[in-house]
Amino acid sequence: MDRIDRRKFLYTISVLGLGILGGYSVVGCGNSNNKEKAMTTKDAFNKDITLDSDGKVILQKERTTLRKDETTQLPIEKVIKMDTSEETSQYVTNIYHQTNIIMKSSPYANYKPIYFDPSLKTNPDHLKEYQALRNLYLKEPPIGKIAPWTKAEKAYYESLKTKRERYKYLVIRSGIRSSVIDIPLDAIASVDENGNLINQEYKELYEIVEANRGMAHISDGFLAMAEWEIAAGMLGDIKGFSKGPRVDGFTARTYQTNVLSHQLGEIWEKGYYTDGYFFYGTYENPLRKTQMMSLAKKIKPDRFGMYPYIDEIMGVDWIMDYGRYVMYEDVMRELDDELIAGKLLDPRDPRATEQTRREFMDRTKFFLQRRAEASALNFPYLPEFNARFEDNLKNVYAKIRSITPPQGYPNAPTYYIPEYLDELYEAGKLDKKLNPTIPAIYRESFPQELRDKIEWYAKKHNIKE
Repeated sequence: MDRIDRRKFLYTISVLGLGILGGYSVVGCGNSNNKEKAMTTKDAFNKDITLDSDGKVILQKERTTLRKDETTQLPIEKVIKMDTSEETSQYVTNIYHQTNIIMKSSPYANYKPIYFDPSLKTNPDHLKEYQALRNLYLKEPPIGKIAPWTKAEKAYYESLKTKRERYKYLVIRSGIRSSVIDIPLDAIASVDENGNLINQEYKELYEIVEANRGMAHISDGFLAMAEWEIAAGMLGDIKGFSKGPRVDGFTARTYQTNVLSHQLGEIWEKGYYTDGYFFYGTYENPLRKTQMMSLAKKIKPDRFGMYPYIDEIMGVDWIMDYGRYVMYEDVMRELDDELIAGKLLDPRDPRATEQTRREFMDRTKFFLQRRAEASALNFPYLPEFNARFEDNLKNVYAKIRSITPPQGYPNAPTYYIPEYLDELYEAGKLDKKLNPTIPAIYRESFPQELRDKIEWYAKKHNIKE
């Protein structure tokens, strides 16, 4: 059976800008004797794959795809035979079960959406609720309205007497959790600003994290490196949040760590309002950037040198994030290229119309589907292409997915194209709990025990919203 150079193949379809919609489709599958007992499921990329009766991934025998003709340099349709050997089957199956276990271990595994019922669209209150959510995405996020601080929450926060307590609270509130090592909530802020370990109970945890920072995981890629920095930030070293590498592909997670680093005390002139690179998930708004840079110079820290309410002063941005579909930022960069070339208009642009938003949405679906097919486990990276790197990458990706709050990060609201919400609404698949104006303390990423403390404190001190 011929083996294909997967990397060259992915490069070819990337250059051509072609994929699922251009003939990149399945035409057969292996292990046909087990078809009657086969089970269709999802892999870590939300891609349908099939398992046989023994729980092994059924690999596809061949695919019809588009390749570049070496003579004419034009795309041509070609049938490519896939490697369905026992070795590859076992390799892929192992990855599937590893990532499946990770996804099922998510603290949000029991999350239950509350869907809008489109049959109630004639009900004025129902329609008003839906339109209020939909129309949020037709303008910039309203300052002070995205995951707002409640009066009770503020009062409780102000009652915390030490910087460590406040640091710990802000990290918990952010929804950021560690993907590479379990960090109990009590271990957060176990290190002071000078790098001294405060809580000796977590000495071993601290030593493990420190040993894995920096270049320790360069061979595993920037995703792993970024995640170990986040772990360090959780333990108390703010540089883990502010100086660590971006969480490649997880744009909302990166943006939230930036906002968090400001809340914890590291603010600079540009703030978390960067130059608006699309592949960072952000949108370039020169006027807002100028205003925020000026405002950042005037903001004064609290007595602990922190800026806990900076989100109420500077606001946040809508973030494009495709982390639940792809583990690289390829799709973001491909869309960015077309935005720069003027082929597309960012739907967050004030000039955007329903037509331009739909064009952007269709192109995004195209890129995501192609990348999902290329990443699907039934089209595996073969062992000779550094299996250890690919295994680690997929496992870290699955772990990040598993700890990502289903309602998003409070200070990094995911942007949804209004017309896409319309599709979800009509299909009865739009979750009311995705509303970014839900206060942070009432989201499922906020610990119930801490929520109870806040509510008890508010009742004791007669604090009303």
